[in-house]
Amino acid sequence: MLKINGTVKKAVSLVMAAVMCVGVVFCVNTSADTQSDLEAQQAQLAEERKAIEAELAELEGKAEEQEKYLAEYDEKMRIQEEEIAVVEEQIKLYEDEVAILEFSISEKESELEEGVQLFRQRLRALYMAGSSSYASVLTGASDFYDMLVRMELMERVSQHDNDLIEELNSQIAALNTDKTKHSETIEQLEKKRADKLKYYDELRETYNNHVEVKAMKEAEMADYNARYDEIKEREDEVEEQLQAEIRRKQEEAEKRRKEEEERRRQEEEKKRKEAESKGETYTEQDVSTFTSYNNTGWVWPVPTVRNISDGYGDRYIVEENRYDFHKGIDITKPGCHGEPIIASAGGEVITAGNTGNGYGYHVVIDHGNSISTLYGHCSSLNVKVGDIVNQGDVIAYIGNTGYSYGSHLHFEVRKNGQHTDPFNYVDINN
Repeated sequence: MLKINGTVKKAVSLVMAAVMCVGVVFCVNTSADTQSDLEAQQAQLAEERKAIEAELAELEGKAEEQEKYLAEYDEKMRIQEEEIAVVEEQIKLYEDEVAILEFSISEKESELEEGVQLFRQRLRALYMAGSSSYASVLTGASDFYDMLVRMELMERVSQHDNDLIEELNSQIAALNTDKTKHSETIEQLEKKRADKLKYYDELRETYNNHVEVKAMKEAEMADYNARYDEIKEREDEVEEQLQAEIRRKQEEAEKRRKEEEERRRQEEEKKRKEAESKGETYTEQDVSTFTSYNNTGWVWPVPTVRNISDGYGDRYIVEENRYDFHKGIDITKPGCHGEPIIASAGGEVITAGNTGNGYGYHVVIDHGNSISTLYGHCSSLNVKVGDIVNQGDVIAYIGNTGYSYGSHLHFEVRKNGQHTDPFNYVDINN
């Protein structure tokens, strides 16, 4: 039988204490203004959320288990109630039969009493009359035959009285025997009912304990759900701060590129004037820092892998038993670990490394016009922050770092810092 004891209550207290500890860790630095700090906060929140999701999954399983127990014990109690009702009906029937037997015994006893009284009266009359009774009977006979008839009649009357009394006694004895048997049966049924009622009470106690445990699990789930909502809200805030930081970096990179392009343009202008002053012909050079994706378009980031395991949008994560919004696409195939990843378009590397945000080793490339791409879960990187890469340059290699369940490339495209469907930009056949 299930009991709610001190051990269980202590376990619940420890769980709630763990929740409070999570809450303490949750107080992250909201004033952080660097991408690495924000990504670290994001990773910390993701870890907390995963821990809570695991607790919720476990609690939900336990609550469902309690629900099954409740249904099981409810059915057992229903069957037990039916069996108790059957026994009570049997007791009632036997009690009715005992009442009938008692009535029959009472009637037979009355008949017996009447017969005994009549027999006593006759005996008394015979006693009072003495032997003269026989003499009077015999002398009143008309002949010898009549005398014999009268003697036989007297004997028959006497025998009839004896037989009547014996028959009544026999019937009363039989009725008493039946009554005794019925009373014993009732006693047995009463014991059976008591046993069933005791078992029913045990079932009810167990049922109530399961109700209590289920309520406790549901209360814990409510606390965890509230905590989960807080973390999701904070994750959204950090995500917005992170995107703002990425946009800031993109603006700074764009400013640097324009300054660099202006410097190159001025140098080109100086060289052109010097050449003209010497009467020479000068061929102007391209001053752009990298070729714009507007001119080159986009290419598939892993030329040797064309399989998609997860697309952009809502998805179900089997390993974590939860739904999640997937911010990019996952590119993979068996044995793809170490396959080269290329820049989908030219640009400047603004992030390169493993900041613990779940992407593992990853690269973010700014392509200008507030467009950037992210390449996550790499095994190793081939670039560093500040590098200018051309479309098709190898920037990293497929791996399984960060929050990953197998070697693949997680590829994102961001517009103004916000993730968007990569298939609006890349073509799996290009």
